[in-house]
Amino acid sequence: MHAYMIIAHNQFELLEKLILALDDERNDIFVHIDAKVKDFDFKRFWELTEYSRVIFTDERVDVRWGDYSQVKTEFLLFSTAVKHENTDKPYDYYHLISGVDFPIKSNDYIHNFFEENKGKEFVHFFDNELLPAYLNRVKYYHFFLKKRNLFTKALTHALLLIQKVFGVNRIKSTDIEIQKGCNWVSVTGSFAHYIVDEFPKYEKLLKHSFCGDEIFIQTVLINSPFKDNLYIKEFNNDHIMCMRLIDWERGNPYIFRSNDFDLIINSPCIFARKFDLSVDSKIIKRIQEFI
Repeated sequence: MHAYMIIAHNQFELLEKLILALDDERNDIFVHIDAKVKDFDFKRFWELTEYSRVIFTDERVDVRWGDYSQVKTEFLLFSTAVKHENTDKPYDYYHLISGVDFPIKSNDYIHNFFEENKGKEFVHFFDNELLPAYLNRVKYYHFFLKKRNLFTKALTHALLLIQKVFGVNRIKSTDIEIQKGCNWVSVTGSFAHYIVDEFPKYEKLLKHSFCGDEIFIQTVLINSPFKDNLYIKEFNNDHIMCMRLIDWERGNPYIFRSNDFDLIINSPCIFARKFDLSVDSKIIKRIQEFI
């Protein structure tokens, strides 16, 4: 069994297609809908699948870019999936994806691939040694990330300067190694349970971090016995580590289009990110037919 954990805040037609692509008796699907979304049709999505359970998180978070709310949402999905796991059929893998991602392999291929690589953790790492700018994300306290405007940005900048003057260093007295990478991961059931159990140890560190979602899982993993189980142990910023096809050279990230079809289907990756039906809806239809 696999657990798919989806963070969604828009493009619900694409979310529908994503859930249908994952609809399989071997999959359970957990979804978080951003608290800012009004009048979401939960009933329609509950009734969407034929084989998979679709479970929405009880709590809905107002997710803001760069803010702790992103970490909170990821933890909420992990803890919800762990809570609903059937002990008779535990999840071999937990996949964290967004509502604008799409599988580029069939369910049979995906299950076979992870069975062949059972016990491996598919987590992306940026580099062995983080640049000071990335360490600063947790070294200093970051405030007002939910209310980003000219005033709060100026205030945040001033507070950071004050912290530097007074030598604030939140990681100086901790033995926790900090790491960074893509927040979209595929991890074993054992590590997913470990994340949930160990989260209180990291919560304080992450609570006032900047873009902590790119630090969260990597930091928990590198400070755990699971670091020896990485699919790729070389930290070289290659997204094959997490089996995601993501193009940061053409966009932020790039939105895949129909003329990228050959690139997509020939990729060794399992998921591609990202898509937008208003930009190109035909590419999703072609992938659906392919998988």
